[in-house]
Amino acid sequence: MRLYLFTLLATMLLFPGPATSLDEQGRIEAEVSLPPGTLNSAELLVLFNNKTVFSITAVKQQESVSYYDSNGVIRQQRNGIKRTGHWRVTENSRICLQMEELPEKCRIIVKEDGDDYKKYIVRKNGRHQHIVSYTEFRTGNPLGL
Repeated sequence: MRLYLFTLLATMLLFPGPATSLDEQGRIEAEVSLPPGTLNSAELLVLFNNKTVFSITAVKQQESVSYYDSNGVIRQQRNGIKRTGHWRVTENSRICLQMEELPEKCRIIVKEDGDDYKKYIVRKNGRHQHIVSYTEFRTGNPLGL
């Protein structure tokens, strides 16, 4: 019986169903439907790795520019204030940022009309919250962030 439970748990962890994923702590999340256009891990890496990214927050309309270094460092400038942190992409198609001393936050990116990209908080009730709109992606670090 123990072997059966261990095998079942290992199978669930290694091969989660199509709508299941792991949360920020690596626990299995409940099934949550994601919006059409949600980027997968490979697409996230292509979009952000070694890119300078311009964005606007949804609520406060704050503009920021961030450089996503290939070694996992992010350097950001917002309102004339510079800050640094780390970024990564998870196997369950989340981009995670950990800025300064704040906790890491993992979000989805959705490609909408044309080349419109938006960041969302995934809610368990399926009503995901739009938090950032991306306005431009430039290769490299032309601003020297």
